[in-house]
Amino acid sequence: MSNPKQAFGDKKPPLGYIPLSAQLAELEALYDGMLKYDPHNWRDTQVEAMTYVEAAFRHLQLWKVGEEMTRDTLVKNLGAVKACCTILIDAQAHGTLIDNRRKSQVEADLLHEGEEWVERLKAVHQERLRQRQAATATATAQVFEAPPGEPLRVVDGFMPDSKFPPWPYSPPL
Repeated sequence: MSNPKQAFGDKKPPLGYIPLSAQLAELEALYDGMLKYDPHNWRDTQVEAMTYVEAAFRHLQLWKVGEEMTRDTLVKNLGAVKACCTILIDAQAHGTLIDNRRKSQVEADLLHEGEEWVERLKAVHQERLRQRQAATATATAQVFEAPPGEPLRVVDGFMPDSKFPPWPYSPPL
């Protein structure tokens, strides 16, 4: 590495990894809030965490059900989610966050334990699928076996010993 500036720059956080599209959606929501409430109001006055958690949930649910933009100012709902998270992070960093979350280690543990039942259920259903496929393959092999050395007879694309279509079969006109 011959450029000494690059050696110093490589030690810095690479802020360019946040896509511009996401930054602009978040900025649009923050700008909307600035016009409504004053810039960085969450630093000037203490704010309750759950106010922004609930707002983020609402915007995310609206986006989830297909509403891209807020109805009042046409700001992207996902940008509003990011803005809520930004306010929470920044208020916490500046000591203006009133942490009114209902903390529960039990609920946190339950969520993490959910990974165990998801994996268990996936394994159970994967095994059921494997068994069904094996049973189907066995049944198919039994129905369509021909004596050694004789080819399977196919009539109109169907094996004559199969249950579909019912025999005798007349093709559609």
